[in-house]
Amino acid sequence: MMNRPIHTLSMSILASLILLSNASFAEEPASSGDQTIAIPAAMQPNMNITTVPLQFTQQLPITRGIVHISASASALAGESASAQVSSPADGQIIGAVPQIGETVKAGQPLIEIASPQLAQDQAQWAMANAQATVARQDLSRDQSLFADGLIAKKRLEATRANTRTADATLQAAAERMRLAGITNPDKTKSSQTAKLTIAATIDGVITQRKVITGERVTAGQSLLEITAQNHQWWLMAVPPAQAPAADAQAELRISGCSEPAPVRLIDLTVDPASQMITLRAQPKVACTALRPGQISTATLWVHSTKTFFAVPIISLTEMDNRTQIIVHRDGQYRPVPVTQHGEADGMAYVTGPLQPKDQVVTAGISRLKALAQGMGTE
Repeated sequence: MMNRPIHTLSMSILASLILLSNASFAEEPASSGDQTIAIPAAMQPNMNITTVPLQFTQQLPITRGIVHISASASALAGESASAQVSSPADGQIIGAVPQIGETVKAGQPLIEIASPQLAQDQAQWAMANAQATVARQDLSRDQSLFADGLIAKKRLEATRANTRTADATLQAAAERMRLAGITNPDKTKSSQTAKLTIAATIDGVITQRKVITGERVTAGQSLLEITAQNHQWWLMAVPPAQAPAADAQAELRISGCSEPAPVRLIDLTVDPASQMITLRAQPKVACTALRPGQISTATLWVHSTKTFFAVPIISLTEMDNRTQIIVHRDGQYRPVPVTQHGEADGMAYVTGPLQPKDQVVTAGISRLKALAQGMGTE
C-alpha cells in the first residue's frame, strides 16, 4: 500500500481549513445533519413535537461558583465603605440593638445609652455657660465704666481675662457634649442619668454587632459596624485554567440581580490551599438583594470572538455515542451532532453544523430518536 505524498496531504488539510473558515457558524465538519428522519404517516398525528428557534450569542458561561460580597468606597463622592459606631460616653445599653444584616439609613437612631457621665457633662456645661454669661455681662459693664473714666484700665484687663477663661471653659464643656452626640446642650434637660441616642452616620447594613442590651460600655468602645451598600465588589475564586484573559470582556451574573458585574481585577496569586485565583467584579449599580458579608452563587460569562448556539438543555440527546440535537430543517427532521461548551439557566451553549433557520426540537425527541435508529417504523 502506498503512502500519500506529504505535499498532497498538506494541500488537503489546507483546503479543509479554508472550508471551515468560510463556514458561518459551524466548528465541526458539515458531514452530519444529512440524515433525515422518516415519520410514517400513521404516526404523524401523535408525535407531539415542539420546536424553538436557534439563538445566537457570543456570551459563553465558563463556570459557576461561590461569590463573596464586599463593599467599596467612592472617593469621588466622598463616601466611606464602612463606619464604626462607638460609644461617646460611659453608660449602659438600653432598648433594642440592631441585628446583623439590618439595613439602616444615615441619621437613623441605632442605640440608646443611659449615661451618668453624660449627666455630669451636662451639669458642667450648664455651670460653665452661666459663668461665661456673667463674665460677658461684667466685661460689657466695665467697658462702659472705663469709657466714662470711672475705672482703671487694669480692672478692665482683668475682666477681659476672666471672660476669656470663662469662654474657654464653656468651649471645653461644649466639646465634651459634642463628642457625646449632643450639639445643642442648651436644649437638653439635665437629670441624674441622661439618655444618649446614637445614630447611623452612613447608609448601609449592619455587618458587626458587638454589644447586647443591658451591657455596660465605656467611652470610645466600638458597638456596631455599618458597611455601605451603594458600591459592591463580588469576589469569586476560580481555577487558573478558567480565568478570563486579561483583555477579555468577562462578567459575573447572580440570579435575582438585574445588573451583571464586569470583572475589573484578576488576582493571579494562586491560593496554596485551594489552588484557585480570585476574580473581582463590580456592578455599575449595587444589587439590592445582596449585602456586604453575604455569600451567593454566580456564573462567570466571557465574551468570545466565536458565535455559539444557545439551545434548551432538554433538547440535548445521545445518539451514536455523540451529543446531538434534532432540528427541523426544510420540512424534515434531522439529528445534528454538537459540541457543548457551557450551560447556564437551562440553556446549553453549543457549536456544530447548524443553520440559522433551524428549529430545535424540545418535545417528541424520544420518538424521533427511535425512528432515527430504525425502531418503530413497522
